[in-house]
Amino acid sequence: MLPLVASNSCLLRQASTVLARGVAVCLLGMALLRCEAQNLVPNPSFEVTDTCPYTASFNIGDRPLFWNRWDQSPDYFHACAGDLGGADTLVDVPWNGFTWQYAHDGDAYVGMTTFEPNDFREHVGAPLLEPLVVGQTYYVSYWVNLATEGNYWWTRWASNNQGVLFTMEEHIWSGNTGSVPEFTPRNYAHVNNPTIITDTANWTLVSGNFVADSAYRYMVLGNFFDDAHTDTIHFTPGQTSLAAYYLYDAICISPTPGECPMATGLPEPVGGSITGHVSGGGRWLQVDGADTGSMGWVYDAGGRLMAQFAFRGSSTQPIGHWPQGVYLLRVQGGNGADWHKKFVVIH
Repeated sequence: MLPLVASNSCLLRQASTVLARGVAVCLLGMALLRCEAQNLVPNPSFEVTDTCPYTASFNIGDRPLFWNRWDQSPDYFHACAGDLGGADTLVDVPWNGFTWQYAHDGDAYVGMTTFEPNDFREHVGAPLLEPLVVGQTYYVSYWVNLATEGNYWWTRWASNNQGVLFTMEEHIWSGNTGSVPEFTPRNYAHVNNPTIITDTANWTLVSGNFVADSAYRYMVLGNFFDDAHTDTIHFTPGQTSLAAYYLYDAICISPTPGECPMATGLPEPVGGSITGHVSGGGRWLQVDGADTGSMGWVYDAGGRLMAQFAFRGSSTQPIGHWPQGVYLLRVQGGNGADWHKKFVVIH
C-alpha cells in the first residue's frame, strides 16, 4: 500500500501545541505528526488520537483528534486498540467489528454507514486548517473501502455516493435529535463517487476538483444523497443486512495541483450496442441504442449529477451551457445492466 506523500512535508515534535483556526500547524500533544503544508485537512489519515479508541460509535475518547461525529454513530479504528483487549477488538486494525482491512496510510481509518433504508446515514466532520478562498479551485482526494464481514457485524450492502461536502457551520451531533437535528440528505456533494464500489480487498481512490463559491470552514465525509438518489447492491437478497458500510482514509484537500493524488480516468464502456457522442460544436449529447425504459445519468468529474433522463430508443440532451471538461455517461437497462462512457465537452 502506498502512503500519501505531500511535496512540502515537515516533522515537528512538541510537548504541547495548539491549533489556531485559520492557521495550518502541526498538533502533536506528545507524539509525532506529519504536517502537509498544502493539505488543508487536519489529521488527514486519522493517526493522532485523543486517546486510543476502546469501543465503537465515535464517543469522546473514541475518535481521532480534530474530528467529530456530525450524524449518528460512525466509528474510529486504530491499531493501538488491539493492545487493550476486551471491547477494543471492535475498533482494532486490521481485524475489527466490521472488516479485516489494513489502513491505506498508517494505522488508522474511520468508517460509517453510507446507506441504510429510510435515509439513515452516518457522517464525520472536521474544521479546515484555513477557510477556502472564493473563486479558488481546490483538488480533493480520498481513499474508500467496502467493509462487509467483521468479527461482530456483517454489512451486506454496497452503494455509491462516498462523498465530501464543505460547510460554513459546524454540526456536531450529540445523539439527541431534540437539541441537534440530524444532518439530513441534500442530494449534493462537492466531490462524490457516482459508481458502486464493491472491492473489499483494495482501497479505491476517489478524486475531483471544484471552485469554492463560499469561504467554507468545515468539511464532512459520508453520503449526502437520499435513498432515491443512491444506487445499491444487496449481496444476500432476502436476508437481514445492516447497511452499506465504508472506510475512509488519507483525505487530501489542496489548492495546489499535484498535491493530492488524482484518479487517472473514468470507467470505459463495458459492452453492448449503446453509443454516445457530442455534436453541434459541444451543444448536444446524442445517445443511441438503449432500450425503451432505460435510464441515463451524466456526472461531471467531481461527481455532480448534471442530467437524468429516460430513453425511448434514443436521447438528445442539451449540454451547450455545461462547462468544458470530462463527463461520465451512465446508462442502466431494464435488466439492471450498467454501461459507462466518458466524453469530453469542448465549445
